[in-house]
Amino acid sequence: MTSPAIPEPSLPTQQQLRDLHNFIDGRAYAALGPIIRIPGTPHPLRDEQRAVVSNAVNAVFATSRHLYQALWHHLGQDQPDAAARATWAALQALATPWRDHPDLPIHLHPTPHQHP
Repeated sequence: MTSPAIPEPSLPTQQQLRDLHNFIDGRAYAALGPIIRIPGTPHPLRDEQRAVVSNAVNAVFATSRHLYQALWHHLGQDQPDAAARATWAALQALATPWRDHPDLPIHLHPTPHQHP
């Protein structure tokens, strides 16, 4: 018994790709807050904690940039390949923790946004 075919996800527009990349980078940048210290005040985190946060944020930046660049040249193709669709899905998955964030552009929400 076979299950029905799952429709292939479509690729984003250039603007959607830019918007999601910028959104992810913005959320990662916001995560740097705990490692920034105001001169003359004690730092709330130990050195090793700051290093962990910094490394995690840099990994998000690098991953977002890599996926963005890998997908950019596939946009506008009539027949995008499976790798392009997987790259878009990976970038969307990177943004999953923030899928309900108010700054996520409306055209990138996974489901239609309901206004109150």
